[in-house]
Amino acid sequence: MKKKEVRVITCIICPVGCKARVTIENGKITKIEDVECPRGEEYVTRELEAPVRDFFTTVRIKGAKTPVLPVRATQPIPKDKILDCVSELASTIVDAPVKAGDVIAKNLLGLGADIVATRDLDQAKEKGQK
Repeated sequence: MKKKEVRVITCIICPVGCKARVTIENGKITKIEDVECPRGEEYVTRELEAPVRDFFTTVRIKGAKTPVLPVRATQPIPKDKILDCVSELASTIVDAPVKAGDVIAKNLLGLGADIVATRDLDQAKEKGQK
């Protein structure tokens, strides 16, 4: 028996925000309608077949003025791996000082993405130090 489904996906590639109508039969995309450009069609296909997301979070840092360091992945992460990445980084603690771009974790979960600092954090000054 053929299973047919129609989904509407909003394209986010450009400001137009096309509402793509996607027909899926037996788990395969068979038709994409109502997109105005090839980039939108590529986005919709990728979003349905292998969705990825930019990944930003924080890790703990010792010896800095603030207790957390903002970090990001160097490439998008598969959507179904986001929580695994968060769990993996939950136990990460780095030592100050850190410079923006410093690699905090290499090849996180074997996904090919490094986790890098997104800002400089200097060591906190001792009390009485100028």
